[in-house]
Amino acid sequence: MGSLNIICNFISNFEPKPNVYMKYRPILLTLLITLFLCSCGQEKKKYVIGVSQCSEDSWREKLHDEMDMSTYFYEGVELRYACANDDYKHQMAQIDSLVASGIDLLIASPQQLSTISPAIDRAYDKGIPVILFDRKTDSDKYTTFMGADNILIGELLAHYIMERMPANAVIIEIEGEKNSSPAIDRKVGFEQVIATRPDIKVISMENDNWTEKSGMEAMERVLADYNGRIDCVYGANDRIAMGAKKILQKRNIECSGILFAGVDALPTKEGGMTLVRDGALNVSAVYPTHGDELLQLAIDILDGKKFSQETMMNTSLVTIENAKVLLMQNEEIVRQGNNLRQLNRRVDRFINQIDAQRTLLYLLLFVIVVIAVCMLVATRAYHQKNRLSARLAQEKETVERQRDELEEQRDKLIEATIANKENHGVKETGEDVLTGDESLYREENVFLQNFKDALERHFTDSNLSVEDLADEMKLSRVQLYRKVKALTGLSPAEYIKQSRLKRARLLLSDSSLNISEIAYKVGFSSPGYFTKCYKDMYGENPTHGRR
Repeated sequence: MGSLNIICNFISNFEPKPNVYMKYRPILLTLLITLFLCSCGQEKKKYVIGVSQCSEDSWREKLHDEMDMSTYFYEGVELRYACANDDYKHQMAQIDSLVASGIDLLIASPQQLSTISPAIDRAYDKGIPVILFDRKTDSDKYTTFMGADNILIGELLAHYIMERMPANAVIIEIEGEKNSSPAIDRKVGFEQVIATRPDIKVISMENDNWTEKSGMEAMERVLADYNGRIDCVYGANDRIAMGAKKILQKRNIECSGILFAGVDALPTKEGGMTLVRDGALNVSAVYPTHGDELLQLAIDILDGKKFSQETMMNTSLVTIENAKVLLMQNEEIVRQGNNLRQLNRRVDRFINQIDAQRTLLYLLLFVIVVIAVCMLVATRAYHQKNRLSARLAQEKETVERQRDELEEQRDKLIEATIANKENHGVKETGEDVLTGDESLYREENVFLQNFKDALERHFTDSNLSVEDLADEMKLSRVQLYRKVKALTGLSPAEYIKQSRLKRARLLLSDSSLNISEIAYKVGFSSPGYFTKCYKDMYGENPTHGRR
């Protein structure tokens, strides 16, 4: 919202006059709305969900794929995955790193019941919702649990196997990873049901992990102590069951009469569902991923919606009778998923184009608004400049007129003083008095030429005063007045003004100069006052002299 804050600060600091605010309010509101829309288009609600996996296998890859696809339906959701590769210390460090990165919710699949509980507790204590998925911990610091009912899985497989076992059958049970909740629950469910057939012997073998290799090693240990008849091999997952079968085949033990059972039933190329269809396994229990439901649960928690404290996923058995149909259904799901991904990519491209066009539109609108504001400001400044120029010209005219009036009044005061002296019989002597023939003096007197030369040097000076000329000619103002008046019949102020107007009349014949330029050239600072004086002297406007 940075752009919005800038415009808000601008408006809060902008204190124009009321009429100016009303004049620019539509533009300011348009600019505010434009920046607000741009900000809204860029800032979207976003959830960051961390996913901590204890290991990496095809089952978890399928889960991640389902979760990624589900993000298409939730705008602004980011998934951050971390895999510990069966290293609980590494998983604890990864959880702490996810929390430090700023996740909003944690989905964790612990390796064993107690190994990573401290890290999950730390995340929970910081207020981060925690979903335990697939596996549980020995801590109660979590928000909800989602997973399959592993006890039920063990029971379903036990019922299926028990119905097909002859009297005094021998079952080899190879468990899952030691101390992991799925392995414990599957063993409990399986053995509770098998216990109802006392004639069935179960040989159990603990295991370190869920890999095919661990199944092979476990079967090697079983065969080291037992070499009798085997009617069934029950592996805690499909990979363990297949590992055990490979060891039996390696020992040249006939496997056609042995029932092989596993868990997961993934519909992948080497998954349990395909193995059942192809006869490599006889039965497998579906251990669902349901990544879409997991992400929905996470969003519900973040959105503050109601959710269950425990969500159990349904399961079923895959046998030779239904494996082919289930695989066909999965192929259709995969096909639709690929179509959905392709459609999502197209939608993303379309949205990116729309976002680019929207950004361009907002930018264009912003530029238009800025240009409109600049034009309004420029227009207002232009009109204000014209008003100020007109006012300044008027003030110049007033000052210039008042100055001339003051000069004339001072000349009249000097004339009145001289007349008063003459009325009282005071005879003027010295250089103030003109002698000789006045007409001859008027034509040839050096003084008048010096006065004209001084005036010529300052012709364009609008601030020229009579005192300035008197000082330059080393005379008092009274002396200058008496001599100029005697020689020209005009006071110095009148002589200066008439000289300037006569010069202006000559310049009017030059079409390259406008009236204002002519006024400035002859010493007027106000073209309006020049026009008035010109009309007073010649009885017409200066423009008439240009015809």
